[in-house]
Amino acid sequence: MSAQVITEAETALGHLERLTDALRSDGWTVEVAAPDDRRPSALVADPLMRALSENVIAVREGSGDDWAYFYGWGERIAPCTDPSGAASALGRVLTARRDN
Repeated sequence: MSAQVITEAETALGHLERLTDALRSDGWTVEVAAPDDRRPSALVADPLMRALSENVIAVREGSGDDWAYFYGWGERIAPCTDPSGAASALGRVLTARRDN
């Protein structure tokens, strides 16, 4: 019997995929990247103004099993248990930038 080990990168990627589904259903453009040398990330862009974008990562919080979405610069967005809430928060940020 063999045991399958799921790495942190795979767990992060799974969380980003759930966020991606929520974002795309709201009309945002999302590109997910999972290079070997860094954390998986999602680039979320306004489909009307592609220059307006945010980079998002999923990170384990502390030593437990809690994960959260963070902007690329480190500000927390929402827990990974709430991809719809994270998608809404990202949408508000990107929409506010478009309207300015």
